[in-house]
Amino acid sequence: MSAAVANSQPLVSPLIVVIEDEEFVLAGYQTLLESWGFEVVAAASGAEALTALTSSARIPDFIVADYRLGDGLTGTDAVQLLRRSFGDGIPGVLITGDTSMDRVRHAGESGLQVVHKPINGRRLKEIVERGLSPH
Repeated sequence: MSAAVANSQPLVSPLIVVIEDEEFVLAGYQTLLESWGFEVVAAASGAEALTALTSSARIPDFIVADYRLGDGLTGTDAVQLLRRSFGDGIPGVLITGDTSMDRVRHAGESGLQVVHKPINGRRLKEIVERGLSPH
């Protein structure tokens, strides 16, 4: 491999935070994202993600969050927590099975893309890659 090609590749894989309170779904997202070469912090809540990120000394490059989390919290709450800690410009997506217009509107007010379940791997990869690309 030439030095020019080697130097054009990132030294560190993008860090994707996944927040999902269903353990099986969380593991699936993590496995999928890691298979695409991303580093992943997987958490059941925003607070859990914040703790993991604080100990890793990395800033997330993208956030994937389920809309409905446990204890009455939402993915919007989790993303806001991470953005307050690491910067408002972190892109992300909210994934929801909820079709209530009020909830969809609330999710959309966060400035995040809102995608309805089910979401297939190809679509998730497109969303993450688009969010990571310079604008």
